[in-house]
Amino acid sequence: MVNKTISMNLVCLILTLLISISCNKNENATHQNNIDLQGINAKFISNATYDIYDETKFDIWLPSSQIPTGLLIYIHGGGFTSGDKSDVFENDKWDFPSEIRTLLSNNIAVASINYRLLEQNGENEGIIKCLYDSKRFLQYIRYNSKTYNIDKSKIVLAGTSAGAGTALWLGVNNNLNDSLNTDPVLRESTRVKALALRETQSTYNLEDRWINDVFIDYGITWNDFLSSFQDRIFKLYGVTNLIDYENTTIDTYRNTVDMLELITPDDPEMFVENILTKVQAPNTSGKANHHAFHAREIKKKADLVGINNVCYYGKNPIIYSDPSGETYLEFVIRKINEKKIVK
Repeated sequence: MVNKTISMNLVCLILTLLISISCNKNENATHQNNIDLQGINAKFISNATYDIYDETKFDIWLPSSQIPTGLLIYIHGGGFTSGDKSDVFENDKWDFPSEIRTLLSNNIAVASINYRLLEQNGENEGIIKCLYDSKRFLQYIRYNSKTYNIDKSKIVLAGTSAGAGTALWLGVNNNLNDSLNTDPVLRESTRVKALALRETQSTYNLEDRWINDVFIDYGITWNDFLSSFQDRIFKLYGVTNLIDYENTTIDTYRNTVDMLELITPDDPEMFVENILTKVQAPNTSGKANHHAFHAREIKKKADLVGINNVCYYGKNPIIYSDPSGETYLEFVIRKINEKKIVK
């Protein structure tokens, strides 16, 4: 097991979505809330900074509470090339404003974050850059938990599409803290209470996992990917040519972002819901990147290693519906309110 540190039209559409999908100084300034809280007593802080980059900003809703609260961290989708923390202000596929109100009413804070996206040209780091920004935010909010009145033992990671994939990557890694780092933020733990994933990808190791596991039913080959869409593949991993891609360092890179391989029994409970796309050959971008079989593979691995999970996947037909009937919000609230079992 890897150490936890680190037809042509069909292929085109899969890669298109993967690449094009799905402040300390400002901390004390409150702004006009862009969500109608309908009388809920909560504070809204906008565009606070968690790192040195222009993009590394976050918004946070903090319920009025005499005791530290739980926290849901929302990571937006957009395929690492688009999307914004303000996605939660919209009523699109999900009613985020209503969900935020429900969480606040249950004494749960909500943060929505931005992170650096892939460059349109000359990308030399790949998606690890985006993933590590989200890691930094998790550590930042834990380090500043007293400032925000957060109970850092009650944090749930959530996201949609690429944001869900990011949450999965963070949640199934071993602790990514660096206890000797001179930056105290990076000494903080990255372990969380639970993961809440919608329309997620199961892994960013395309060559091994998308071919051999996720889309095994459809007979996609790696040669299809590489012969027609190598530039997009290169961008994922921050390289510019086939020689660099075939370097053993990229084997390591792919393993580093292979969430399916990283899932082990000590990982947090998961809610996984891929229900917006019909179950058929992934011949459109949405069908590819949000396919039910991503959720299938996550559940398969979670069941294999013994991780509790609530899972729903498939549309026309529904393939699997969790017998508990537990919803996204019910799952988040349950996990944050769950008392830690002392062994």
